[in-house]
Amino acid sequence: MRFYFDYQDAAGAILDDQGEELPDFAAARDAAMRYLAEGIRDHSPSSLTEKLSVLVRTKEVPIMTVSATIEVAAATPIGESRKLS
Repeated sequence: MRFYFDYQDAAGAILDDQGEELPDFAAARDAAMRYLAEGIRDHSPSSLTEKLSVLVRTKEVPIMTVSATIEVAAATPIGESRKLS
């Protein structure tokens, strides 16, 4: 089955027009997790909290969304946290 992986962050969306042939939904979920991890690794957040996501779809219908939120917070004593402003 061919799955497509559309990436989205605060800057917008990148649509996958080629897709990837995978055996099942579990393989598509695993691929989406890898793509999201790559996006997090390569991402330069424009704000202190930002959401990244990968929409998994077939040509006709959305299947699932895998997402993560990145939050940048100041280092504080153990047990406390505060956002940078």
